[in-house]
Amino acid sequence: MGLFDIFKEKRTTFGTLHGMDIREWNDGYKNNEKAIIKFVKKKLDSMSSEEFLSFLKKRESYRKFVDHEANETMNKITVTEPKGSYGLTSLGFVFYPRKALTLDININGFRVVDMDIPKKAHGGVKFEKSKTLIILSLDRKQEYLDFWKKKLSWSKAVHYIGFQFVDLDEDEYELLKPFENKLSTKSSKLHDTWGKFLDVQDALFDTPKRKKYPINRFQTYLVFEE
Repeated sequence: MGLFDIFKEKRTTFGTLHGMDIREWNDGYKNNEKAIIKFVKKKLDSMSSEEFLSFLKKRESYRKFVDHEANETMNKITVTEPKGSYGLTSLGFVFYPRKALTLDININGFRVVDMDIPKKAHGGVKFEKSKTLIILSLDRKQEYLDFWKKKLSWSKAVHYIGFQFVDLDEDEYELLKPFENKLSTKSSKLHDTWGKFLDVQDALFDTPKRKKYPINRFQTYLVFEE
């Protein structure tokens, strides 16, 4: 450790991330990473970093993710509404424990929100109201960060952010209902609420229904740190 390392402050947020929706390179089961890398490399070879971020902002379903300190132990990720009609939903924000930034783990945040769910109908699509659990997951394990650093010439972090959507039936909603407002409210007990929710989430996904059909939809972004 050098002399000036003593004075370096620990990072308390991951900053601002710009997201590229990668559904066009996903077959419903896995991402075609070779095609994603080829596409991004071609853009980066012909653009400056600033021009590339401007390009991302114009793409359909673009989202921006900004990390803030919420209180002494928790952070708040604000998420912009997806650009274009093909975006799945507006999330707004999620909270997560700041300590996760210092650990080699993925970062997860949760919210229960009201959604209009598209359903196939005669002559088109109709929408039905639903309570939906949204799980936001940031793949920030070091192995993922190292992978993208080797593949792409981007000076800062690149990784995936995933949305998982779980449309809740009446029994599932009753299980999660006590957390609906608590997970959306900054309070001194937010850290404890987040921890308790993990146990309830485990119970949700341990049911026969969710063992067979864990989630209803997903959306994945490749994000670039500003």
